[in-house]
Amino acid sequence: MAALLSLLPFSAGNAAPVDAEHLTVELVAESTALAPGGSAWLGLRLKHDPHWHTYWINPGDSGLPTKLAWRVPPGYAVDEIAWPAPQRLRVGELHNFGYDGEMLLPVRVTVPAGAQPGERASFALDANWLVCEEECIPGKATLSLDLPIAAAPAPDPRWQALFAAAHAAQPQAVDWTGAATAHGDAVEIRLTGANLPPLEALDAFAVPEQVLANTAMTFARDGDALVATAARSEYFDKSKMPQTLDLVVVSRAEGVRAWRTRVAWREVEQTAAAASAPPHPSRRTKAVWRSRSRSHCSAACS
Repeated sequence: MAALLSLLPFSAGNAAPVDAEHLTVELVAESTALAPGGSAWLGLRLKHDPHWHTYWINPGDSGLPTKLAWRVPPGYAVDEIAWPAPQRLRVGELHNFGYDGEMLLPVRVTVPAGAQPGERASFALDANWLVCEEECIPGKATLSLDLPIAAAPAPDPRWQALFAAAHAAQPQAVDWTGAATAHGDAVEIRLTGANLPPLEALDAFAVPEQVLANTAMTFARDGDALVATAARSEYFDKSKMPQTLDLVVVSRAEGVRAWRTRVAWREVEQTAAAASAPPHPSRRTKAVWRSRSRSHCSAACS
């Protein structure tokens, strides 16, 4: 295995950032060391050129999410990406979900209790992404990070602001209850529970693809309930009818706050007139763009 523990002097280091087309990537850590038996945060730092973006786990109308393949020392474990809440990004008629500017995709690492101060842990990963403006460019890089083991790790001041922003934008689990009710091409999502957000600067994103349309939802209050109205995805497959829908609700009224919830899916049989309605006129445009962007990335992003 490429990443092994070794006895080396107490210091931390990581490989230089990789400057790819329209994107700089780097593997960084929230702390300067790792504590035995604890957990810590690593992160893929992404610095996009102006007007360029990468994608969330559900990329929207086009694109692909960033993927990470890790190599870690024996006894260590890494979680999946803890995806920060996405932005809504417009590219012509397309609605995409992702990130721009400088940001970080955080990943939690678990350190074995048997790790000893004075040892080092080396991590490596293969990162694959699709970076887009109006055109899309696939990219990949192999990144590494070397951290010592210490009883009392200290924060790394170089990356504290990026990790703080990523943690603040992490969707928090809530015990709201609700349902997504589909009436033909329209879907009404009704949420009830404590501390529902105000309507100002509110947005929501379906985690699974091809269930809801990627256009912006509308929001209203109905008594104690928050009601979001969306369109059904043009690519919805009724043979794969979901039982539940995972949803991320995002408020940007004061900074970024996000919540994740799961609602029951209910299907109301549509009328014969609605069933025979013609497809949305932009369907072919979106399908062609999605096909081109994903086929363009197939070799580099696999």
